[in-house]
Amino acid sequence: AGRMFGAVSNPMAGLMVGILATVLVQSSSTSTSIVVGLVGAEQMTVKMAIPIIMGANIGTSVTNTLVSMGQVDDRIMLQRAFAGATVHDMFNMLTVLALLPLELIIDAAKGDGGPLFRITQAFADMAMDSGDGNIDDPLKDKSPVKIITSPMVKVVISNNKYIINALSLGAPAAIATSAVNTSAGCVALPRRLLWESSMQEEDDVNSSRVLLSRRLASDGLLSCSKFYCVGKDLDSNLKKISPTDYKEKLTECKGYISSADIERCGEDKCYLDAGKYYTKFVEEGEVIERGFVASGGDVGGGIIALIFALAILGCSFFGLCRILKFLVIASAKKYIIKVTGMNDYVAMFIGVVLTVVVQSSSITTSSLTPLCGVGAIPLNKMFPLTLGANIGTTATALIAALSNFTHDAIHIALCHLFFNIFGILI
Repeated sequence: AGRMFGAVSNPMAGLMVGILATVLVQSSSTSTSIVVGLVGAEQMTVKMAIPIIMGANIGTSVTNTLVSMGQVDDRIMLQRAFAGATVHDMFNMLTVLALLPLELIIDAAKGDGGPLFRITQAFADMAMDSGDGNIDDPLKDKSPVKIITSPMVKVVISNNKYIINALSLGAPAAIATSAVNTSAGCVALPRRLLWESSMQEEDDVNSSRVLLSRRLASDGLLSCSKFYCVGKDLDSNLKKISPTDYKEKLTECKGYISSADIERCGEDKCYLDAGKYYTKFVEEGEVIERGFVASGGDVGGGIIALIFALAILGCSFFGLCRILKFLVIASAKKYIIKVTGMNDYVAMFIGVVLTVVVQSSSITTSSLTPLCGVGAIPLNKMFPLTLGANIGTTATALIAALSNFTHDAIHIALCHLFFNIFGILI
């Protein structure tokens, strides 16, 4: 997932992905919830996700445009309905046109994000502040949603998230050494400079030999022809995958290759055999640890879990929409018609409340579009109701953030909220 979404590091590509994904699922609530989940799982950065969120807002306006086509048999009603649907289209497109270039230009100039990123970051910092100055993730893994659903999820599938994280970070690159220490047990490299460690104390060298002897393969020698620079995040995940193997099967470079080579890693950790370790424990490791799908392996179990999850998700969405439409939309239409005589701000508030209840701006605007077509709602009242629907749909992303309860998940959910608020203010 990390490598797939790495392709949307280009903001224009991210915008298009957001539009396409939302058009396919016909719901910005669904697509933004997925994005929030990916950001919360550290598979996507907040900066990368902002254009996708903006694209999702454009994509959701397609639904009510399609609904307006249902009145194609009456030219006057079609004109009214299409005009009402276009309100949603134009608001989202113009807001993206105003905010996305500003976000990109200021981010390029400052390097620490645009106004939307920085303002929502400040609010996320305040929301996640534990009181002792720690604003990282003080509530991580304490989500009420996760606490409720976790036992059932573990019955079905339990993944090794550290392998997934390591895969998303990518394998460390091999770097050729310029010199090796043969006295420490390294294989001599032909046509390379061999050096003896004169800087180390004798007991350090001896302790290195003892440690090396426990790690030698059947050939009895350690290859020092290449080394690997491992970043802090990847190193942390490699350790958590298997603390015992991490300690026994990873050999640090110190004492085996030249200090000049080690310095090339900078602040990263330097290992001689990180490539083999990554291949064995990450690329060939079992991602699915437990659950009734584990017996099918990573591929088979993953397919079974995906089908099971899509079936539950589809049934849940279908049932939720049908029930809410039956209980809420039918009676709400009477109150929506009464809005035509109310203040625009009251109309906007009703749009917010209605969309929060049905958890979908697509349902709200698609219900309003036919009413606009028959003339029950004038076009000037369609505008505040649509603005309210755009605010109300952000509640879904905020609820989705509760399933992760991480700083970044809250941050991107607030980006969705403030994107619509700024659009209304503009």
